[in-house]
Amino acid sequence: MKSAKQVHKIAVLLRLSYASGRDLLYGISQYARTKCRWRLHVINLLGDSSADELRETVARGEVDGIIANGADAPAVASVLDASETPLVIIGAPIQNIDSARAAAFVHNDDVAIGRCGAAYLSSLGRFRSYGFASLDTGSFNRMPSLRERGFREGLSGIAGNVRTYRTAKGMARRSVADTAALGAWLKALPKPTAVMAVHDMRALQVIEAAAACGLRIPDDIALIGVDNDELLCETAEPTLTSIAPDHVRLGELAAATLKSVMARPLAHHAEKLSATKTIVERQSARHIVPAAQLVERISAYIHHNATKGIGAADVVRQLGVSRRLAETRFKQITGGTILDAILATRLAVLKRRLHETDTPIAKLSAGCGFKCENYAKRLFKNRFGISMSEWRKAFAAT
Repeated sequence: MKSAKQVHKIAVLLRLSYASGRDLLYGISQYARTKCRWRLHVINLLGDSSADELRETVARGEVDGIIANGADAPAVASVLDASETPLVIIGAPIQNIDSARAAAFVHNDDVAIGRCGAAYLSSLGRFRSYGFASLDTGSFNRMPSLRERGFREGLSGIAGNVRTYRTAKGMARRSVADTAALGAWLKALPKPTAVMAVHDMRALQVIEAAAACGLRIPDDIALIGVDNDELLCETAEPTLTSIAPDHVRLGELAAATLKSVMARPLAHHAEKLSATKTIVERQSARHIVPAAQLVERISAYIHHNATKGIGAADVVRQLGVSRRLAETRFKQITGGTILDAILATRLAVLKRRLHETDTPIAKLSAGCGFKCENYAKRLFKNRFGISMSEWRKAFAAT
């Protein structure tokens, strides 16, 4: 038995290739440095070899406690379940760990994270559909299902049917086949759509699949991930909006919980959740102007500027939206294109000036924004059935 003043050795098993794993480690080490006399033995969770390293470390009797992520991996779960060492698992409780032993679970409030994603996306604009890009079926990890549940709950009464993508059984996640299937799922979502990915890595695959299908983010798909891995999010194209759980705080919570488990190994240790989170906004889910408001802005700009020779490209450039988004929204509400609206406005002004002035037709056409007099004449006759000269004479006779 070690005295309270002796140093305890703690095995820490984390996915250090992810920013979340490194933040967890920072939180654990901060707590160990300021609150405990611990020496950390850190194992980078990469595969079965990591489980072997943990097994050998525990077998040598050198470990007084374990903090582990990745218990959804069967090899890791087997080692953790066989050990009698006080244990804290980071992640939602899973079924393949004996709940009667000296163990506790700490994790993010994944349902709240799902609700957070739903609230953010639904605030951006009017979407015709919502999707959730999950992982695969049959996983011991409850995190994806909890985040999806929160996402659905957050959209209750707003979205109706949320469509979910999961990697099919027998298909390797992030494989070529998986990306192709994800792309087909994205194409089938009524546009514009909003998609939450279970984490940033899945969100990057959504970006890849969308690009392969000719879909544009955020114009066709508004996208948000989870974890805010800055390297991944900032180098994505477009950059990725992400929910940022406080993984440093979660690491501190894991260390504090292990300290409690080690002090009272026979006591019941309740599941503990960390709810702190923020949203870091980037290009993949920027604010989208609601359709009616966007069309009103387009119409107002055309009304004031149609006679100045503007085109559809000038309109969307002035409003700061993509051509595709503007045309889609405008046609949904008015039934016509932006160019149709520009020409209709010019012709209306031209008709009025023909009646009110004696200005030559060539000068009138140019003053109404037409670069070619013959084009203006042809368009006028096609639209109203008579020529500009005939229109002017008809009004002069009245």
